[in-house]
Amino acid sequence: MSEHLNVGGFRYRFRLINPDGSVADDFEADNLIPADGLSFLLQSPFGDASPIASFYCGLWRGNVIPTAALKATDIPANLQEFVGYAEATRPEWQREFDGVGTQDNATNMAEFNFNTDATLYGSMLVSDPTKGGNSGLLLSCVRFPSPRQVTAGQKGQLIAGITYVPTNVI
Repeated sequence: MSEHLNVGGFRYRFRLINPDGSVADDFEADNLIPADGLSFLLQSPFGDASPIASFYCGLWRGNVIPTAALKATDIPANLQEFVGYAEATRPEWQREFDGVGTQDNATNMAEFNFNTDATLYGSMLVSDPTKGGNSGLLLSCVRFPSPRQVTAGQKGQLIAGITYVPTNVI
């Protein structure tokens, strides 16, 4: 039966806001759930893995293609987390359940106030709030459809969400 199971993963929306409030960029992308994240999502609802209360949003600048083997320990060296923003820690993923099947932070987007110019390649959800940290659980990792240029003074807004779709097609 396992060959018929499919976890679609997280969907991200990234919006880049100019200092004057105009929107410089706005796009969506689908993620990769690394093996550790998939194990967590499958085991934690049944008590087979310890719950994790909070996850945090991060951005990365490494020109890499995420794989299932990716772990939080890979964040500094491989993903090359982007830390050039004013917030002291990674913004918390303040998710809400819509009562139907989606958890997302659409009503409370993660915000990054950029103080450094950079080229960004993707974003992630990780259980460690430390900017540039390499511990915790890497739950989700998405490579943007194309590299995105950000400049100091701009603001990034990130929405991440996951939807479980009930189906009888197995």
